Amino acid sequence: MKNQSQKGRQLVFLNGGIAIAYIIAIQISHAFTTLPGEVASVWFPSAITLPMVYYYGTKVFSGIIIGSIIGLIPALSSLDPPLSLINSLLLNTICIIANCLQPWLARYLLNKFSRHQEIFTHLSSVLVFIVASFFAPLISAMLGVTGLLIVNALTIGEYPLAFITWWLASALAHILFSPPVIIYREKEVLHQKASYGEIIINLSILCVICIIIFQFAYPLEYLLLPILIWGVFRLNRWNSSLLVSFVAFVAITATGKGYGIFVKSSVNESLMLLQSFTAMLSLTTLILSAVLSERQIAQQSLKETLENLEIKVFERTRELTQAQLNLKHANYTLEKMANTDSLTQVANRRYFDRTLEKEWNKAIETQQSLSLLLIDIDCFKQYNDTYGHPQGDECLIQVAQTFKSVIRHDYDCVARYGGEEFAVILPNTNLKEAKVVALKIIEKIRQLEIEHRTSTASNFLTLSIGISVSNPQLHDSLDDFIQKADQALYQAKKQGRDRFVIYYE
Repeated sequence: MKNQSQKGRQLVFLNGGIAIAYIIAIQISHAFTTLPGEVASVWFPSAITLPMVYYYGTKVFSGIIIGSIIGLIPALSSLDPPLSLINSLLLNTICIIANCLQPWLARYLLNKFSRHQEIFTHLSSVLVFIVASFFAPLISAMLGVTGLLIVNALTIGEYPLAFITWWLASALAHILFSPPVIIYREKEVLHQKASYGEIIINLSILCVICIIIFQFAYPLEYLLLPILIWGVFRLNRWNSSLLVSFVAFVAITATGKGYGIFVKSSVNESLMLLQSFTAMLSLTTLILSAVLSERQIAQQSLKETLENLEIKVFERTRELTQAQLNLKHANYTLEKMANTDSLTQVANRRYFDRTLEKEWNKAIETQQSLSLLLIDIDCFKQYNDTYGHPQGDECLIQVAQTFKSVIRHDYDCVARYGGEEFAVILPNTNLKEAKVVALKIIEKIRQLEIEHRTSTASNFLTLSIGISVSNPQLHDSLDDFIQKADQALYQAKKQGRDRFVIYYE
């Protein structure tokens, strides 16, 4: 309860401070009012609301609302023609909504699209901040200028210029003056390298340049950039952003009073041109500072990693080695399960189809021969009926392992084609060599002397084999190649089984 009461008091003081700062900022901004409807060319309150709403959310809306109500009274009172009470209340309400909606929308965009809590330490977050700073004021400018139009404080012809001025006045305030407030709450990653003597010298040079530009109107504004870049490299992030804001404030004040090279025919045009220039300086320093911060963070992370590397290297290496072994074993197991027939432990139909297509394309490319043996166990249905399915499974396993003992393990492929049918792929094998393999397979099966009393071919288990041999060309069909082996197998069965037949055209 005590903590809640303390937090409540802190929130009251915070909103009170925001309201006071908001009122003061409005009064300063209205010193730069040059357009009908009291539209200011510079809107300093935006520099306050964005950081406050970004950190505290809607909790600070009370301060913004109170500051808007009190701060806008003088401006609304000075409108010509004077506003009625209803129009004054309506316009003030619209301005309050716009002043709250603008920082809330910017905060929403930052939270949604920025991947880092600390905005100005990463380039991607800085770019999101820039987009949010220019996009959010579009809504408030539309609401505010439309409100002025509704109460007849400006004409439809004055609407475009008033809209652009309102939008840029808020957007450029975000870019020029909000960063120091936000960075003040962020963790500092760039350490100040400049000595006090170096800082005094460079600030003196900066003051001289400002006097030359804004007092004597010499076009030396490009000399500001080296000083600001020096600030990025030699000062910490907060001091360098504060330096940009200081230069911008001095420049805006001087130009508003009619001094300097940015003075044009109208104060509004002068201030818009000046703020655009200083905004480019600010964007340059923000982006450069973010790049340096990312580099510093990476270096710090690397330093911490190196400090702990000697302690952790053995453990990490052991874990990595074990993980690699586990992964390798898991991949091997999965690959084997995906490509192997679970009963016979030879390749399955899926692996056969993929391997045959690969060897077919390879044979076309290398102009080598390719042989295919389709093998069927004779009268296997009767075998199962006589000896039972468990014995039939054992028979299939023996037959498959016999095939594996005959082939070249590095080149050939044995696969279960389906049921009691098997296939053997023989890459780079001509007709004569394929016949040798077929004879070996038949002879090996005969040597097993697996009893098969119900076979029509023999009292022992026998095989029928169909052989297809091809030197494939691009126009040849793989399906035809398989069909030829199948037709040869059919002829082997038709001729009495226990034999092989070669397909001839």
